[in-house]
Amino acid sequence: MIQNEIKILQLNNDENTLAQFVRLHKLLFDKEHFTALFNEQLLEKYFTELLSKSSYKIAAYHNEEMVGYLIAGENLDNALKKFSKENFIKILLVLLLNPRFLFEKISDALSKFFYQRRKSSAPMRLFLIASKHNENIKGVGKLLVESFENYLIEHNVNTYGLSVRKHNKTAIGFYKKIGLKEEFRNHKSIFFIKKLSER
Repeated sequence: MIQNEIKILQLNNDENTLAQFVRLHKLLFDKEHFTALFNEQLLEKYFTELLSKSSYKIAAYHNEEMVGYLIAGENLDNALKKFSKENFIKILLVLLLNPRFLFEKISDALSKFFYQRRKSSAPMRLFLIASKHNENIKGVGKLLVESFENYLIEHNVNTYGLSVRKHNKTAIGFYKKIGLKEEFRNHKSIFFIKKLSER
């Protein structure tokens, strides 16, 4: 795909953008991702909170269709806590209907007693990235990351990190390919970091 066919745009929280986020998220994330089980209204609230607290949010468009997005910032866990608190009953219902995730959340809570909780040394986190990839649309994820990294360099941020589930081999391969290095692991995730000065 010719890269100039893909437009990278800064995002806002308007209804049209949120609806596109929801559609793309539902399309690209499988049932291994808890938020893929949210209904559209709950997913809109999730993205509204994330977008309002993120310092960097972009989307890739091809022929006016959103084909990828990237959300990043510092302290986005606080946005998740707020979202979870305000939507506790709805989230609990999703958990009860999907007991595997309920057991996972219980396991996460218990693991805090057995594992030393480590925190990444990079405050800037690439929190969420998703992109379509088929014979007509290629390289969207790489374009999103390049745009993000250029933004960080312009704002004198030279390091960022992210975490990914250990079983997500496709994402792990992508992150290694674009230069991220493993920082540490916990019981379910691998934490990666990238120093932009080393590019």
